[in-house]
Amino acid sequence: MLFRFREMKEQAGPIQQEDTVELEGLEKEHPDLVQLGPVEVTVTAWEDQGLYHLQGKQSARATLRCSRCLTTHEETLSADWHEVFTDDKDRLEASDEEDEIHPVSLDQPTDLTPYIREALVLSLPFAPVCREDCKGLCPTCGINWNQESCQCDNRRVDPRLAKLEELLKRDD
Repeated sequence: MLFRFREMKEQAGPIQQEDTVELEGLEKEHPDLVQLGPVEVTVTAWEDQGLYHLQGKQSARATLRCSRCLTTHEETLSADWHEVFTDDKDRLEASDEEDEIHPVSLDQPTDLTPYIREALVLSLPFAPVCREDCKGLCPTCGINWNQESCQCDNRRVDPRLAKLEELLKRDD
């Protein structure tokens, strides 16, 4: 998505731009992301004392792999972001690390795809689940407990008490 700051400088008030962005190759970087649809992005931009503010809202449909049962499910990923740009070199040197200000040239369009990509990556769930009550897979036989049950003995025995269990079995 390209944004032209010169157009914003020529207009008096805030401007809004909408676009659809395809983020290629993101599925290879994140193992739980199976497929990503186009990202719908709306950017509102305004100028304030030599700083250009861009406020973005975006959403995309994604197919994710459940971290418990490994089935795929669809989810909408939404994110909001805010970036600040300037063409004033003195402003860039005076900015501190907390308030990151990006350099920009008014003569060339600026590609907003890296900011869109970063916001989308941050909106990905750390461990996606198909539903809140997902039971997962049996660690012994691998059956999906959401679909059927198994007869495996999956009791966890505290290793400190394992010898005690052996004594109980001997008494039987």
